[in-house]
Amino acid sequence: MTPSQDLICRPYRQLARNARLANARLDRACIALIPGEWEAPRTSFFPSLKETMVHLLNADRYYIDTLRGERPGLARPPGSRATADEFSIERAEVDEWLVDFSESLTAEGLLRTINIPWPERTLTGTVADTLLHVFMHGQHHRGQVHSMLSGTSVPPPQIDEFILTDNAEARVEDLKALGWTEARLTR
Repeated sequence: MTPSQDLICRPYRQLARNARLANARLDRACIALIPGEWEAPRTSFFPSLKETMVHLLNADRYYIDTLRGERPGLARPPGSRATADEFSIERAEVDEWLVDFSESLTAEGLLRTINIPWPERTLTGTVADTLLHVFMHGQHHRGQVHSMLSGTSVPPPQIDEFILTDNAEARVEDLKALGWTEARLTR
C-alpha cells in the first residue's frame, strides 16, 4: 500500500480499534454491575443498558452482513445475551471482525459500492460511507450506555482516549488485555 493509500485507510482502522477498546471497557463495567442493574429500566431511547447494547450489537451484525458479501459468516450465531458476561463474548467477536476488516482495507475497497436492504427500499453506498455510519452509530449508543452507567453502582469508564498517539499511558491495561501493542494501535 502506498503512503497516500495508507493515509486514506488509517482513519477506518483507528475507528474500528477505538470501537473495540471502548466496547471492551463498557463490557467490563457492565459485567461488574450488581445483579439486575444491566436489565433495570433506565431513561434513554432504549430502556435499559442491556437493550441499548444489544441494539448496537444487532446493528453492527446487520452492517457486517452487508460489508462481508461473500466472506464466511461469524464463527458463532447470536448468543443468549442473558448476562453482560455472555453478551461481551459476542460483542468482542463482532468488534474483532470489524478491526480485521478495517485493517485489510485498501483505498479501492473503500470505494466499493454495496447495497443495504432497508425496510422500504435498498440503500446504496460505499464501504467508506457505510463504515463511517457504523462507527458513528456505535459512538452514539456508547454515549448513551456511558450516561446510563452514571445511575448504577459502577462509574462510567472513559471511552474516548484511544486515538491520540500521545495518550498511550491511558490505555496500557486495555491493550494488554487484548494482546495488542501500541504499535498496532497507531499504525
